[in-house]
Amino acid sequence: MERDPRLRRLSEEHHHGLAFALRIERELPEADDAAMGELYADLLRFWTRGLLPHFHTESECLLARLMRHTGPDDRRVRRLLRDHVGMEALVAWMRDNEGNPRARREALMLFGESLRSHIRWEERTFFEALQDTLRDEELDAAGSEIEERLPQPTRVPWEAD
Repeated sequence: MERDPRLRRLSEEHHHGLAFALRIERELPEADDAAMGELYADLLRFWTRGLLPHFHTESECLLARLMRHTGPDDRRVRRLLRDHVGMEALVAWMRDNEGNPRARREALMLFGESLRSHIRWEERTFFEALQDTLRDEELDAAGSEIEERLPQPTRVPWEAD
C-alpha cells in the first residue's frame, strides 16, 4: 500500500532512524571505547532531537486515534508502546552504565537492532493499520498535528551543533 501523504513526514524521519541503526551496526563492532563514546553522544543527541519528539508525536497524534477504534488491548497498540518504552529503557541503561563500557556497548547494539525492527514494523504494519482504520478527517487532523510538531530538520538529528 502506498504511504498516505499525511503520514509521510514520519516516514521521512524513519529514514534517519534506519541510517543511525545502520551506523551502529557498522561502527560499533570495531569501535574502541573513545569511538563508542562518540557514537553514544551522537545517539543521545538523536534521542533528544529526533526520537523522543517522534515517539511523542506518534503516541499523541496516531496511537490515541487508533485506540478509539481498536481499544488499548489491540496487538498493534501494545507493540508500539512496548517498542517505545523498550528503547527508552535502553537509553536509561546506557546512562546508568557510564563507567561500564561493556554494558554500554551491549545496550547500543540492542538499541540499533530495536530501532531497525521497530521502524520496519511501523512502516509495514502500524501505518497500514492507520490508513485502513482511521477516517479521512482523523488522518487530516493527525497530518496537520504531525507537520506542526515535526518541522523539517535543518541538519541530521545527531550532528553536534
